[in-house]
Amino acid sequence: MVPTTKTLISQLTHFTSGIRTVDAWITHPNITAVLFAGLPGQESGNSLVDILYGDVAPSGKLPYTIAKNESDYGPLLNSSVSFDYFPQDNFTEGLYIDYRAFDHEEIEPRYEFGFGLTYTTFEYGDLEIGRVSGYTEKYPDASIAIVQGGHPQLWDELLAVRCAVSNTGDVAAAEIAQLYLGIPNAPVRQLRGFEKVMIKPGQNATAEFKLTRRDLSIWDVEAQKWALQEGTYNVWVGASSRDLRLNGTFEVGGGY
Repeated sequence: MVPTTKTLISQLTHFTSGIRTVDAWITHPNITAVLFAGLPGQESGNSLVDILYGDVAPSGKLPYTIAKNESDYGPLLNSSVSFDYFPQDNFTEGLYIDYRAFDHEEIEPRYEFGFGLTYTTFEYGDLEIGRVSGYTEKYPDASIAIVQGGHPQLWDELLAVRCAVSNTGDVAAAEIAQLYLGIPNAPVRQLRGFEKVMIKPGQNATAEFKLTRRDLSIWDVEAQKWALQEGTYNVWVGASSRDLRLNGTFEVGGGY
């Protein structure tokens, strides 16, 4: 619903340069909506008024998870909390940071990675997953020289995924569709693409995700190379890391 002057008195604009917990006040009856503004710039006043009065529909998505409790984030490297300076970090969390940690530990967030609302609603459908094509050996071709940025074959496009996004409300707005992959021998879900599409009411648009060899690979510690994984890859497309509307699979490998 587009806000009116009456509803503006019960909304809150929240400025922050990073993660902040909100459970101390988010359920207060006088707060019916929150505009999470991030780190403001010189035009923040004009842009926020445009959003609050409904001249522009917001389309931002959270680039991190907002937890219900600070403890949900695990060990904190924060000298203001422990009064230590942490001269060393062993990175024992591995790949399980932010939404991957919350998924792995089955912790319910307050607002998940990729979350964001606007003044309309969207529906997803017609998931299309292509066939993996191109050079699909486990490792990139060793006869090709490494260049700045890595092995050239890491950036070869091996797969395209498409879906339809429909605006089912009454306001023109943009949706940021997100693609997550479940790669064998890796965390259950990892963001591997996002596409922002502007859609008028009653219309739909196609979100397309082109996936490279690097997107489909994990780091092989022993070989010290990026490696494709043989087996079934899972695909999810949705509005956030926990609002996953579509799912499918594709196969990679067959002999390595």
